[in-house]
Amino acid sequence: MLALVVAGCGIDPSVEEVPVEVRAKAPEPIWIDLAARLERTFIVALPPTVTDSATRADHKARLLAVAPGELVLDRDWSELPLVQVRATTLEAAFAVLERDEAAAAYEVEHYELTDAQSFPLIEQPAAAAAGKTGTGTTVAVLDTGADYTRAELGSCSSPGVPAGCKVAFAKDFAPTDNTLDDNGHGTNVSGIVVGVAPGTKVLALDVFNGASASSTHIISAINWVIANKATYNIASMNLSLGGGSSTTTCAADAMGIALGVARSAGIAPVVASGNSATTNAISSPACAPAAISVGAVYDANVGGLSFSTCSDPTTAADRVTCFSNSASFLTVLAPGAMITAAGYTMAGTSQAAPHVAGAFAVLHSAFPAESVDQQLVRLTSTGAPVLDPRNGITKPRINLVAALGASDTSPPTGTLVINGGAATTRLLAVNLALAATDDTLVAQMCVSTSTTCTGFVPYLGAISYTLAAGDGMQTLRVWYRDAAGNTSLPVAASIRVDTTAPTGGVLTVSAATARLDLSWTTATDAGSGFASYRLVGIAGTTLPATACTSGTTLYTGTATSFVHAVASKATWSYRLCAIDVAGNTATGSTRTLTAGAATWSSSPWFAPSR
Repeated sequence: MLALVVAGCGIDPSVEEVPVEVRAKAPEPIWIDLAARLERTFIVALPPTVTDSATRADHKARLLAVAPGELVLDRDWSELPLVQVRATTLEAAFAVLERDEAAAAYEVEHYELTDAQSFPLIEQPAAAAAGKTGTGTTVAVLDTGADYTRAELGSCSSPGVPAGCKVAFAKDFAPTDNTLDDNGHGTNVSGIVVGVAPGTKVLALDVFNGASASSTHIISAINWVIANKATYNIASMNLSLGGGSSTTTCAADAMGIALGVARSAGIAPVVASGNSATTNAISSPACAPAAISVGAVYDANVGGLSFSTCSDPTTAADRVTCFSNSASFLTVLAPGAMITAAGYTMAGTSQAAPHVAGAFAVLHSAFPAESVDQQLVRLTSTGAPVLDPRNGITKPRINLVAALGASDTSPPTGTLVINGGAATTRLLAVNLALAATDDTLVAQMCVSTSTTCTGFVPYLGAISYTLAAGDGMQTLRVWYRDAAGNTSLPVAASIRVDTTAPTGGVLTVSAATARLDLSWTTATDAGSGFASYRLVGIAGTTLPATACTSGTTLYTGTATSFVHAVASKATWSYRLCAIDVAGNTATGSTRTLTAGAATWSSSPWFAPSR
């Protein structure tokens, strides 16, 4: 096995020391991180010809044995030609990937839940990335209950247990059916709520007796919500239920009164508009004056779909679903088809409403002093306008990022750091650390070598960036933009690119009894500047080390001479390499001599082969 670093030399390993054929087996970030002494986990694939279990096991055992202590088994899949390992050194990764048993290596990827299509439509991921997740709040879900044992709801053993449980409380207000959720509807709705607001908790209030829920049980649940608002910091309650049809705002009734009291108490009463495909009416209690009624749009093109009340031959993001009840007094729209959450895939205004209830949790956490009315203005004034072609009515589809930044008039401020503040780099691929703050939410950023920029992308705290080819100083600029559209002044940072190794110099070796005297003339570097020399040697051969990373390291430092004590008449071959500040290492000069022999001089320095 080729040794990438000589023990005790005190110099970090270089990615460029890995042979090209081995380096090509793994993504560059793995090599870069390991060269920087960062631990990396990656998946190693065996050759495609390895198909039987015995051979797979044998190959994996061989791979895991090449670097004991520096390579750890992280995960093994007995039926697949894959093994996940954790490497602590660049040498360990090289030891694995230089072997024929390793065909390739892959980074561990992270994928979102299948309901994530609806979240980008309302810009939930950007809000969550900025820490706007509804932390410290709860949402009361008045539905069929919730199966809190599901992983998406925190794998709870009971409400609130363990600490990561997403369901803080559960209670049957209708006659108990001795199940957590007898049809999955409430579980799906709860999953949507915590998907939109990952920091919130759910209060699972079962108001259904079979397929129906009486106003008595619903009002009892609303009463409990109001009484426990302070205990649980309840931001909203979700009612994905309804009946009847009303072409005007409903006259006040018992249900309407209960919703009004809840809203006055600071709890947003979010209600599904209904799925009867009416274009001039919505169901009750969505029609109640205090209700925040929600209609449904598609979150993506999911092909033609048929429902019990209608059909949509074509679908697309922000297209109003054919089943969604609509009227001039409908409040807002949200994604409602097709939504997968907590193990169920469903479509309806029942799925649109919890997107809004979750949004209220995020807003309540971000702006605890604001009233429900103020938070609703945020959602309605910043939502994307969507025209319902069935009736010509335009309503806002919620946009969480825009709602969070609705009152923000000040641009963000931030910083940019390249490669941890390093002055030079020998690699064009650099790591950028980006940090920005704003009164509400930093939503986007733009990184460029130009003095102007219009290509904004979602804000991230760290990215990789490839500099332009060519040695010299390069300056990057970043602009930050908040949810309200305010853009910062450009923030700049510079780094010198140096990909050229030092040049010049001659190595001289003089022989004496029991010693060899080595000296060399000074090397120069026009880029980042000369840093040090590395001298390596091999005894008993006229063939010098192929590079300054093999052989025995005899000297590292900035001096220009070295006395090597050796046995009388011993033969040694030497290679001396210059290293610049950026870490570029010259191929070096070589010389072989025997103690007591004549004096020799080397050829000039050589730059690394391209």
